[in-house]
Amino acid sequence: MKPTILFLESIDPAAMSLLAPAAYDIVLPGSPLADYSNVQAIVTRGKGRVDRALIDRCPALRVIARCGVGLDAIDVDYATTRGVQVVNVPGANAATVAEHTLGLMLMLVRGMYRLVREVKDDNWDYRNDYAEQELRGLTCGIIGMGNIGTRVGTLAGMLGMEVKSAGRDPAAIERLLKDSNVVSLHVPLTEKTRGMINENALSMMIPESYLINTARAEVVDATALLEALQGERLAGYASDLLPVGPPEIVAELMKHPAVLITPHAASLTTLTYREISVTTVRNVLRYLHGQDAAPARPLD
Repeated sequence: MKPTILFLESIDPAAMSLLAPAAYDIVLPGSPLADYSNVQAIVTRGKGRVDRALIDRCPALRVIARCGVGLDAIDVDYATTRGVQVVNVPGANAATVAEHTLGLMLMLVRGMYRLVREVKDDNWDYRNDYAEQELRGLTCGIIGMGNIGTRVGTLAGMLGMEVKSAGRDPAAIERLLKDSNVVSLHVPLTEKTRGMINENALSMMIPESYLINTARAEVVDATALLEALQGERLAGYASDLLPVGPPEIVAELMKHPAVLITPHAASLTTLTYREISVTTVRNVLRYLHGQDAAPARPLD
């Protein structure tokens, strides 16, 4: 019987072409699967959850692959107790997420989104009221100096920003918040980082500074964020993630003029999407063929 590879979401066709139908039963998203007994690999892009229940349904499961970096959607601890290898692609999205972060920073600090919108509304005269900042000369504080944060720091420095960084030490983060005009978040979601940017943290930030979040939405307390924006203590917030919080708070944030949200698309460029997909499938095949495959590493 051929091994079954279960895909919870679609991936790039270039990666799918590596899978020979003669060697594997490929189950695509939405396809019926009555028998899970021979599922040896599960691939998720992050929305498809691999929890205890799904793992238990697959007694022959050998490897779970995250087509990306974050492991929030996988019960890694339970998979490990079952002897199931979990693999991901750490660092593969560093370049594109860092680039997206700088794009959000430019749109927010320079007011570029509104500039484009006003011209589309035939308000060319808005240029007479334009009085936004530029990145050059501002201090960029980066919380989380893994692959992405390090690259953001390099790019920000090239644009003339003074770059400061902090890992997860509370004292270092406090100093950074007090000294930075722009704060960029690049930490994994853990119990310690959940809600780390709360009312207290926001109160430490320089008045009318900016917050960029391409980490996880839950790192920022949505209610405290809205209060800081409405009180004009924070000049703007940009994120690649939909805020998480009470529906009425999220609705207010989404329509706030100083909030820019993109649809979790930072790593979905054609190049990076293909690279991540191909690397993921190759990792799965290596493991199924008894070759070494590096274990998953959480987002730095």
